[in-house]
Amino acid sequence: MVLVLGAGKQGIAIAHDLTKNGVETRICDAVERDVPNFLLLDVRDEDKLREVMKGEEMVISALPYDFNYRIAKIAIEMKCHFLDLGGNSFIVEDELKLHEEARKAGITIIPDCGLAPGMTNIIASHLYEKGCREIHLRVGGLPQNPEPPLNYALFFSIHGLINEYLENSIIVRHGKIMEVESLTGLEKIEFEGFPSLEAFFTHGGTSTLPHSLENAMELDYKTIRYEGHAEKIMLLKKLGFFSRDARDFTEKILERALPKDARDVVLARVYGNGMTMEMVDYHDGIFSAMQRTTGFSTAIMAKMVLDGETDAGAFPPELAIDSEKFMKEAEKRNIVWKMK
Repeated sequence: MVLVLGAGKQGIAIAHDLTKNGVETRICDAVERDVPNFLLLDVRDEDKLREVMKGEEMVISALPYDFNYRIAKIAIEMKCHFLDLGGNSFIVEDELKLHEEARKAGITIIPDCGLAPGMTNIIASHLYEKGCREIHLRVGGLPQNPEPPLNYALFFSIHGLINEYLENSIIVRHGKIMEVESLTGLEKIEFEGFPSLEAFFTHGGTSTLPHSLENAMELDYKTIRYEGHAEKIMLLKKLGFFSRDARDFTEKILERALPKDARDVVLARVYGNGMTMEMVDYHDGIFSAMQRTTGFSTAIMAKMVLDGETDAGAFPPELAIDSEKFMKEAEKRNIVWKMK
């Protein structure tokens, strides 16, 4: 039995894919939801959470990243596997420090199981294994029909989105790990069939890769948006809208202002040393591209853990998951990475 925490868009996608692939799955939330196999549960009630987790084979967090370290600790206590969507590199570091405790408990913990970080970690590792020592990741979820002024729509947690824009980006330059300010490093990027786009540094995309791919000489991650987006977000940042005191207010305003039901497309490119892998995924009429590439990829990793294809301990996805097997499973869901 698998328990998915959080019945938002990603949690629903994870539960759907697991159920479709023969895994008995329940999904819970603090607010009543009209979804199959639903359980009302507020994870802030740790006693109740422990009671529900008891006997579960795996728990997957589709909650904001703030919850993940605490739930990972409880998962060790309850001896059930734990996966999450990550989103904050510092919290992920703390989760990976639980390696020995998880190993002794006989469970697997994998943070960062979504799109980026997550799927792109596995693709970057795939290129690294082929000899790439210069790896660049470019990823973005975009509305198919952008609306001004930000030409963006809300495809995942606003809390996670603001964190990407706010925290520094961790990169590798000339073999050394360093930090650069998010929203900088602006570059133009082209995808066939799309207008001219831009990409810029954001937090979280490289996540554990600078340490896992220890011989990489160059490594960075940039978020893809329609042109002009970074300039507007940087202006909000300079005006103090992302400050500690104003952040909650800004999140509420953006959550109300940004479209939520726009049909989307996910663009992803991982390249370096003459090799390029690229993926373009669209809303399929039921699930958004962000749900497919985040939720379905998490479900693929979860199934691999349940099938005994990973070791006990706490690992990032690039060290836990076989890239060839992962890509074959993704292709079954029409999520296709092409080598160019």
